Amino acid sequence: MGTRSVAGRRADRLTEPIVTPLVDLPRHGWGRLLIKDETKQISGAFKYRGSFHKLSRCAAGRQLVTASTGNHAAGLAHAAAAMRWPLVVFLPDTTPAKKIANARNCGATILLRQGDYDACEAEARGYAAAVGATFVHSFDDEEIIAGHRTLFREIETAGGRPDTLYVPVGGGGLVSAAIREWGARPVRVVGVEHADAPAMQRSLRAGRRLTLRRASGFAEGLMVRAVGRVTFEVCADYGLPVQTVTDAELRRAMRILHDEAGIRVEGAGAAALAAALREPDPRRRAVCVASGGNVSPRAWDDFTHEP
Repeated sequence: MGTRSVAGRRADRLTEPIVTPLVDLPRHGWGRLLIKDETKQISGAFKYRGSFHKLSRCAAGRQLVTASTGNHAAGLAHAAAAMRWPLVVFLPDTTPAKKIANARNCGATILLRQGDYDACEAEARGYAAAVGATFVHSFDDEEIIAGHRTLFREIETAGGRPDTLYVPVGGGGLVSAAIREWGARPVRVVGVEHADAPAMQRSLRAGRRLTLRRASGFAEGLMVRAVGRVTFEVCADYGLPVQTVTDAELRRAMRILHDEAGIRVEGAGAAALAAALREPDPRRRAVCVASGGNVSPRAWDDFTHEP
């Protein structure tokens, strides 16, 4: 028997991503409306998929550093803990307590900073360079994107390819994975951003990456001022259509997911459904990715309360 690779031996210490449910919702005007429930994923979000894939291929023995709005931190912390690798995470000081605790409980060192994700990323990169650590990007990384592709393979296995797929954008890692997996097939991939943080939409219209002046709101996973270089290129080559949604639409989608499917999701995780509810087509089948279960019941009640 041949000797297994070092990377292969390390990967045995990681837990494979969970095959998460594909849930039928009442149709809401669609021929069929399905939810890929990534709140059931390890760490509560799809982010673990990319972290698993990335760390299973990383050289051992180096400290890891990252920046996040919360869910990537948790996913990477779970994977790093399994490998017994030290991890330092830079987070905005507005990050919800449950997300901070999720990463800290896995042994990650949490450094809270004033400012948004982009400010944390800049500081994390500088720190990694200074101490000789490996910086792991939240979304602008080919291996992270490759890991996320398993989500769409699971959808195809469980229910077949949809006519339309709605994916929250954020920095663009997940929607890039969808395009890489299905972009050459007859699936309409639609990206969804917040109306107050349309970084991908504006960049695609301009034909180049733009940085927004500001991006803040309760849907922190969508509040990224600049999408990634890799993700922008993937989305531009595909010609990604992007829709924007409002706080009111997110709150409605959060309530529907909870009341009709028992899924308690954060604001960013409801973005895909919020967009799908806008343009139902009774002749077609839609799938929406719902991700981000790291929200406390009290915070969920506050977020879904009509202002």
